Amino acid sequence: MAELFDLILSVQRKLQGALAGHALTLFESSTYFAAGMAVAVALGLVHALTPGHGKSIIFTYFLGRRASVLDGMRIAATAAVTHGTVAVMLVLVAGRVLSPLGRPTGPAAWLEVLAGAIVTAVGAVYVVVALRELRHARGNGHRSAPSRSLLAIAMGLLPCPLTIIVVGAAVGRGETGAGIALAAGISLGAAVTIGCFGLLGLALRASGMAMAGSRLRRLMSGFAWLELATSLLILLYGLLMLQNSLGRLTMSP
Repeated sequence: MAELFDLILSVQRKLQGALAGHALTLFESSTYFAAGMAVAVALGLVHALTPGHGKSIIFTYFLGRRASVLDGMRIAATAAVTHGTVAVMLVLVAGRVLSPLGRPTGPAAWLEVLAGAIVTAVGAVYVVVALRELRHARGNGHRSAPSRSLLAIAMGLLPCPLTIIVVGAAVGRGETGAGIALAAGISLGAAVTIGCFGLLGLALRASGMAMAGSRLRRLMSGFAWLELATSLLILLYGLLMLQNSLGRLTMSP
């Protein structure tokens, strides 16, 4: 596992280095634009494999609830678009939002707190809904659907240091438009990776239903308990996010 993580970081560093020069030439021709955006998308694909980006929460959500492939990709896209938009706005409005160690500071740090609070609240709602469905012997997972977009937005609120660095470097060179375009490419790549984790949760759930056969009724009861378990995990993730973000905030100078 450590070797795989080192490989991901190595590929990310190479792609980030390759992207550095594209901000200056992105709009010189369609060829330069296509090449720069291709590198940005690839960087987003790889970067989203590193810890964070809400992959565990997205996977857990879809493992515990009935949904469609379109739902999975929609949530991933919402999270990634919010992710990129927040990074661009932070740089344009607040300027320096990273510490020398690459940790979010100022408004970026407060957005981490807000994201943790939202995930905690959504997780708590899911737990209540799951308990109600267990009480009524349901387990269809439909009542929690309205909070999908809110969960995705909460994931997107987590500031991405890499996107902030890319946009900040472009703005510093006077290439704000290129920075925004490259951020969009990174967000697109990240959306694909995050979406794959959501689809994995959907696939595992669907395979369980396919193997159940005539025992589907009993399986649905099991899924009701699974929904409760995944709701508790989302609540736990939110609490940990909130604790860590508040801890970093209190340690900031």
